[in-house]
Amino acid sequence: MATPEQVTAHYESWPFPGLDHGSREGLILLRSLTEWLGQRETEAREARVIDVGCGTGHTVVALAKHFPEVEFVGLDAAEGVLDTARSHAESMGIENVKFALADIAHDLAEYDPFDIVLSLGVLHHVPQLAEAFGRVARLVKRGGHLVVWLYGRFGRACHLLNQQFVAMLASDDLDERLDVARAFLEELGPRFAVDSGFYTPCGSREEGIEWLLEQPQWLADQMVPALEYSLSLPEILDLFSHHSLEFVKWLGVPTDLARYTTSSVLIERFRGLSARDRLRAIDCLIKPSYYFVAGKKVPS
Repeated sequence: MATPEQVTAHYESWPFPGLDHGSREGLILLRSLTEWLGQRETEAREARVIDVGCGTGHTVVALAKHFPEVEFVGLDAAEGVLDTARSHAESMGIENVKFALADIAHDLAEYDPFDIVLSLGVLHHVPQLAEAFGRVARLVKRGGHLVVWLYGRFGRACHLLNQQFVAMLASDDLDERLDVARAFLEELGPRFAVDSGFYTPCGSREEGIEWLLEQPQWLADQMVPALEYSLSLPEILDLFSHHSLEFVKWLGVPTDLARYTTSSVLIERFRGLSARDRLRAIDCLIKPSYYFVAGKKVPS
């Protein structure tokens, strides 16, 4: 089990994401924030958004540019990564975002609640994930929204075995592990890595493998992480419920079985399930490699 310090050191060595890239998820997130912040027209200048684990800041800077009237904060545990984020914001001329050093493996009590809290691709790299989720959830004000992006246990299972294969053939030295990971993808990737659950902006087929080989910070993140968890949707729903968060949206994923089949038998039985079990059924059906989901804070 890696320590918080080891996870931080990993991303100090390989700042993530390290580059701008267009993505379907980015557009979906933008639409959701537009919906939530648009409901606050008379209070727009008082709205506050925080990105917990902002990395090199590309997401929070892009959002700050789109919503100049909103106050944004980016937190990360790696000082060098935050320097990159600050430089990126400055180069873009963005003045409504601030960055601060903070580790979600520790207390975040100094921060007042925010209207929208983002934690994208971060919590699954933090020791004691459930406790870290609680610290992030406490940053959401009542009526506010939390958006998380987490690895999925079903769709990422084969990729975790690929990570273990690489780890077995390498020492703890990160450079050596990257060399082994690169050799694995070059020589065996087309047979054993394609559609195994790894994540890139180019997908998880041959194009994704080629992209990973050209992006060392993504190669390190996907193939040799210091620490990685994966979850099922019921576990995420339980985390939401435990922290007074109502599940409101599985971003980008249809949750009506009629979007997947025309079978009247399956659709009728599906619609007889509870709301939670309908989500669980979709989870079992599509076996996602990641979850991009949102919750709303309700009174305790």
